[in-house]
Amino acid sequence: MTAAPPGPGSAEPELAAPLPAGPLPASLEDERSDRGDTRARAVGQGALTLLGLGAGLLALRTVGVHGPACPFRAATGVPCPGCGMTRLADAVAHGRIGDAVGHDPAGVAILGVIVVLATTYLVRVVIQKRDAPRWLGSPILIAGVVALAAGHWIVTLVNGGLPAS
Repeated sequence: MTAAPPGPGSAEPELAAPLPAGPLPASLEDERSDRGDTRARAVGQGALTLLGLGAGLLALRTVGVHGPACPFRAATGVPCPGCGMTRLADAVAHGRIGDAVGHDPAGVAILGVIVVLATTYLVRVVIQKRDAPRWLGSPILIAGVVALAAGHWIVTLVNGGLPAS
């Protein structure tokens, strides 16, 4: 007796045809490229925005104006993932890099990464009017920044971050 081929009423699932070996079809390659460009622009714009906000907060601190209390901390009693970043940036801006690194190395690394990303985006996209570099939207870069942010938050939760200055 021969087995009937699997069909719509059979218990065996139908498998999709495998993708052909070799380069992706042009339409899939274009879609992947567009997604990477969009992600690179989003990362660059986000870094530039964070750098602008941070610079504004530092400028306000120099004239004695301090921002409002953190709403996340006020609501939960727990420091937010960004708690202490303004004080950290203030310490770095005043040359107290050793203090800042000693209290929160992940936070200092985040500041450095944000400056590099924002500067790259500013120069390439805003000034030179070119596309954002591909590496700006790399999933590995994004995962690294997320890991640094998690490290900063853990340090903040454990030791309260950088002491008030």
